[in-house]
Amino acid sequence: MKEMLKADDTKDFELYIKRYEKGRIVGFSQERFHKDIECMHQNNGMNLGYEFLTSLRTQSIDELTVFRSVWKGIYEKRDAVIEIGIYEKEGNWYLIRSAVY
Repeated sequence: MKEMLKADDTKDFELYIKRYEKGRIVGFSQERFHKDIECMHQNNGMNLGYEFLTSLRTQSIDELTVFRSVWKGIYEKRDAVIEIGIYEKEGNWYLIRSAVY
């Protein structure tokens, strides 16, 4: 969570994709990331903090068991809901979803 928010705030594409399995980010370019971040900064401002809200029951995506958590994101302009999804594969944990609503 901390890495994702830092990547958003600093517009650091490499940090943002660090926890994704390489095959899961095909087509997600640095240019798209920067456009998404610009839009997010315009709507929300910078992140000021976050609070854990809950863990959601697991779900299956592509036969993977995904664990989801929901956070309250505190931004300059508004509060938002942040959803993070992770899964384990061959002893490594990967990010599969990071969304701000």
